[in-house]
Amino acid sequence: MTLDKLMIRFSDGDVSAFGDIYAQTRKTVYFIALSIVKEKPLAEDVMQSAYLDVIKNASKYRAGTNAAAWIARIAKNEALALKKKRGREFYVDEHENLNVFGTEQTDDFGLLTETAKKSLPEDEFLILMLAAAEGYKRREIAELLDMPVPTVTWKYKRATEKMRDIFRDGFGEE
Repeated sequence: MTLDKLMIRFSDGDVSAFGDIYAQTRKTVYFIALSIVKEKPLAEDVMQSAYLDVIKNASKYRAGTNAAAWIARIAKNEALALKKKRGREFYVDEHENLNVFGTEQTDDFGLLTETAKKSLPEDEFLILMLAAAEGYKRREIAELLDMPVPTVTWKYKRATEKMRDIFRDGFGEE
């Protein structure tokens, strides 16, 4: 079932549709949050807040619009609000003490995600994760992020080139 139809069912009171909405959007919401807040536990907090907003504002969703973009925008706004609220705080590497941080079970791609998160600008990281990890097409990413398709293509190409250079240099390949 399409996300739009699920949102309509959910806003009409069918709470069972939320599980499918979450299943279809959770990785996208996570990567949007992670690209902005840069830390797994904060990204998970953003996810929780974003989905609470989706639940609270489901009746405001307009049928026939892009449900994925609507949810993505909510996630982005939540992440930006959290980032602004936290201001300037020091970064603690979650690898130093895993017990301090939340679960390790969030779907990510380990070394690739960590390296990309630290090495790429926020927009390039998000585009790379949505394309490579989530399988979105550039046109779909452009819609989600309200960006022209050529800009998405250019940023994706730059991100992949940067990552290729990082891994090539890191592993001593020529």
